[in-house]
Amino acid sequence: MPRRTLSQSSFFDPEFVQPDCLPVGTVPWLLARHRSKLLPSWLLAGWRGESRRGRDAWPATTLLTLLLLRWSEEGISRLGSTKRARHDTQWRAAMGLHLRTQVPNEKTLREFEAFLQSRHPSCDVPRYLLLHGHIVRLCLDGVVVGQTSNWVIDSTPMWCYGAVLDTIRLLGDGTRMLALRWAKATKQSVAQIVEQWQAPHVLAKSTKGHFRIDWRDAAERARVVAQLASAALRSIEHVRHNIAQARPGRRKRLLRLCRSLGKIVAQDLERDDAGRLVIARRVARDRLVSLTDPSARHGRKTRRDTFNGFKLHMLGDIASGLIAAVTVTPANKHDNSVAHRLIRRAKMLCEQIDSVLGDTAYGGATLRAEVKQQLDVEIIAPPPPVEKRADDALTRQDIDIDFEAKTATCAAGKTTDDHRRVWSNDYNRVVSAFRWSNDDCAQCSLRQRCQGKRQSGHHIRLHPHEQHLRQARANWSDAEYREMYRKRTQGERLVNRMTRHGARQARSHGLAKANLQAHLIAMRANLQLLAIAIADQ
Repeated sequence: MPRRTLSQSSFFDPEFVQPDCLPVGTVPWLLARHRSKLLPSWLLAGWRGESRRGRDAWPATTLLTLLLLRWSEEGISRLGSTKRARHDTQWRAAMGLHLRTQVPNEKTLREFEAFLQSRHPSCDVPRYLLLHGHIVRLCLDGVVVGQTSNWVIDSTPMWCYGAVLDTIRLLGDGTRMLALRWAKATKQSVAQIVEQWQAPHVLAKSTKGHFRIDWRDAAERARVVAQLASAALRSIEHVRHNIAQARPGRRKRLLRLCRSLGKIVAQDLERDDAGRLVIARRVARDRLVSLTDPSARHGRKTRRDTFNGFKLHMLGDIASGLIAAVTVTPANKHDNSVAHRLIRRAKMLCEQIDSVLGDTAYGGATLRAEVKQQLDVEIIAPPPPVEKRADDALTRQDIDIDFEAKTATCAAGKTTDDHRRVWSNDYNRVVSAFRWSNDDCAQCSLRQRCQGKRQSGHHIRLHPHEQHLRQARANWSDAEYREMYRKRTQGERLVNRMTRHGARQARSHGLAKANLQAHLIAMRANLQLLAIAIADQ
């Protein structure tokens, strides 16, 4: 397959036809001039067509260049990127293709994305993670990050690609999907399956349109919900008992859909006083919201603002704009659940990281302690609020603790060395505890505020990371520390760098493909910084 090199010159060369098609300092210019260094062959080894046998395949560097160019503006579909590559002179020049050369099709791009998601045989790490880390190191070597760097960790909503439906449509559409797949897997007609399952709504275009009722009537609505739930359970039971009749290649998808449909019945429905199945008026943990995208979940940005889909987490430098680590999780995952992993990944690439700015979600004492002890990184974030008790009662914060001497002094000045390790059900682990005898508390003037109606001696149980928690609250009262934290608001620039290139909306089904999309966008954003740095040099 003909490919352009720097030593060749042709009438069909894009740069010959349009000399200014590659402006200096842009990502296409960088990919055209430095493709061999940006996209190393060892990382992409194993792509088909590299052996001597078989027909030639598209080079991995050409396909990866097209995937990166796909997220140049707000992101387009795979089919849209292949159509643009046919006519866009700049894209052809970046890919190293002549004007009369064909371009990869949508199927080839989809297969190459699956190749990037596979693990590299030398280190058992997904290839796109290795490629992102390689580009980050190139940016560091290219002096993209200066002497003054401020690292920030943040998250933002990412809408899923699948359709988010309510409970009635999930039941109706889920049974319809299962019937269509079962008919295709067993080579039966849908009408036969509808008769077996007693589910006439499967043949209707709309689940709610099939039932001509007043949806404001609670009794009629409950009757329809019970009918849909019964049909869904019958279909699940029939498929599971007769799964051997389906084609071997389709059994896994059928069973996965059965599990999702059964999960909807278990989470969203309950029996009322009359024994009927009705939509539950409660919050279900890890609730399924989409059948076409089972990884999507309900998320909450604030107490009022909710969203459906995934959550995009990132860690980067606000001074340079470099994105060092990124990942995508279901929308109901808490921000601090992946913070340790992001900081560890970024620390492996950038050793100069010694502190990370974050909002309240990253201020927990456990996360602070683990990151400080294991990675030697300080999290600068607001600490958890101090517990409050009614009637001006004293709290654990009113007690001074000497962690080295293992002594505690109460608000009345009584010091105790009665220290022991006890089990805490609140933290599900062993914690430190201090106890004052009844003689110490008998004549204390603060006994009512300290113990309330209890007559025995006073005792407290500390947080597993009480020392880190108290240090964080002491730092937060420092004006210089608070001024340093004000820079965190600039982290929205990192979010904007990702969302303006298409990270707000997932372009494919599934969490794995959303992760690949987020890393490709982060690579494209980092390459822009590297292109500007090289152009300035």
